[in-house]
Amino acid sequence: MEFGLFVEWPNAGARVWREAFEESVAQVRLAEEVGFNFCLIAEHHFSDYGIAPSPLLEALAFARATSRIHIGTGVAVLPEWQPLRLAEEMAVVDQLSGGRFIAGVGRGFVPFEQERFGIALEEARARFEESLDVLVQAWTATDFTYAGQHIHVDRPTTVLPRPFQTPHPPIWLAGASAESVDLIGRRGLTPITSGVAGVDQLRKQHGEYVRARHRYGRGDEPLHVVAQTQVHVAETMAEARETLSFARWQARAVTRIVQSRVDRGVLDTTPADDDPTDEVLLNRQFIGTPDVIIERLRGLAAAGVTHVSMLMEFGGLDAARIERSIRLVGREVIPALRDVTPPSDLAARALAAPAG
Repeated sequence: MEFGLFVEWPNAGARVWREAFEESVAQVRLAEEVGFNFCLIAEHHFSDYGIAPSPLLEALAFARATSRIHIGTGVAVLPEWQPLRLAEEMAVVDQLSGGRFIAGVGRGFVPFEQERFGIALEEARARFEESLDVLVQAWTATDFTYAGQHIHVDRPTTVLPRPFQTPHPPIWLAGASAESVDLIGRRGLTPITSGVAGVDQLRKQHGEYVRARHRYGRGDEPLHVVAQTQVHVAETMAEARETLSFARWQARAVTRIVQSRVDRGVLDTTPADDDPTDEVLLNRQFIGTPDVIIERLRGLAAAGVTHVSMLMEFGGLDAARIERSIRLVGREVIPALRDVTPPSDLAARALAAPAG
C-alpha cells in the first residue's frame, strides 16, 4: 500500500492563504520525511470550499521544496483548461521535479465553478474526453492535429518541453461513472475513487475496473486503485473526537458547494437538521487511533485499494494537530501496512462473478 497527502486549503475561518500554503509546504516535507509516497493537490475556484485555483503552480512549489515524494494534481478539471496549455505546464512540472509528477485529471463535480468558466454542464463529459485525447497526443506526437466536437487543433503542433517521464506522467482519473470505468479500461488509467463509499462498494468498483481492463485486452496490466479519504490519527480516541467539529464543517461544505450555496466567495456552512452525528462521521471518515486506522485501511486493501490519499487539513484543522497526525501515520500506520496488498485472487473473483 502507498500513502499520499491530499491538500485543497479549505478556508474555514478566513485564514490568510499564504500562511496556510506555507504550513502545507512544511507538511509535505514532513510527509516525505516519514515515508509518504505522494501528494495530490485539488483544483477549486471561487469559494472557500478549497482555495486551490493554481494546482500546477502549487505542485511546482511543493516539488521544489522536496526531493523524493511524488507530486500530482488531484485533480486538474479538464473542461476548465485549454488542453495544449495544460500539456505544456504539466510537462514543465514533470521536468523541474525530475519526473515526480502525477497527472491526476477529472471532469469536475462542482457546477458553481464550471458555470463561471462558461462551461455548459451538458458538454463537460465530451470536453473532458476530448481534452484528455489532446493531452496524451501533445505528450507523445509531433506536428499533430485534432478535430473534436469542442476541441480543435487545426494547425500541426508540437508541444515542448516533452515530459521528463516516458511516454508521459502517469495519468490518474477521478470518477466512478460507467463512462469513467470504460475510459479507465480503454486507456489503462489509474482510478481515484472515494473511501467514503465503503468496503462493499469499493469491492464492486474494483470488479468493474477489472472487467473493463479485460474488455480492452489490458487484463495483464497491474491495476492500482487510489482511495480518497479524510484522515486524522491521534494517540487516543478522546483526542481524535476533538476533530469532529472540523469534520462536520467539511461534510457540510461538500454538500453546500454542490448546491451552489455561496455568497461573496463564502460557503453557507451553518448547522442543519441533516448534519451527520459524531458516530456517522467516525464510521464514514478515518478518524481514530493508529490501531483503528490500520484496521480500517486493511479493509480498503481487501477491496482492491493500493493507494490511500489522505485529506488531513479538513475543515480548517490547525497545523499542530495535522503535523502530529502525519507523524503518527509515518510511525505507526505506514510500517504496519506498507507490505499489505489486495488479495491475489481478487481479479479472478471479479471476472468469475456476474456483472452488476
